[in-house]
Amino acid sequence: MVRTKIIKIFKSKGIQLTARLILGIIFIYASIDKIAFPAEFAKIIKSYNILPDFFVVPTSFVLPWIELIFGIFLVIGLFVNESALVLTSFLAIFLIAIIIRSTKGPIEDCGCFGNISFLFGKASYFKLIIRDLFFMLAGAVVIFDKTTKSDAI
Repeated sequence: MVRTKIIKIFKSKGIQLTARLILGIIFIYASIDKIAFPAEFAKIIKSYNILPDFFVVPTSFVLPWIELIFGIFLVIGLFVNESALVLTSFLAIFLIAIIIRSTKGPIEDCGCFGNISFLFGKASYFKLIIRDLFFMLAGAVVIFDKTTKSDAI
């Protein structure tokens, strides 16, 4: 009974639209500073010590553009399921990176929002993980909506 009510809530048009817009706007916002300052973003990526050095610079250039394009797609309603799947997959990868990085000691900046991360204050690993899980939930709501036909708003 409770499960049915929860599923019904998540399938409502308002929740679907809200989840899609949250995910899209967050990724658009996160991409802007990283696109403007790829060298600084590359330093943040390198600080995680997860990627081989030869992947750091290409990742710092390509990743923000993918975030921007798929974020825009979500906001305008194009390729909704595909965009949500890509961005939610990114969130899963980011979550794994944060967890791995947390085993190596404190971090100055997660790199999530480029140089404008200071607007969100210093976040603990726990807060970063909870935040990413919340955004992943928004992505899952969009991905598993069988009524989305990738139409504009």
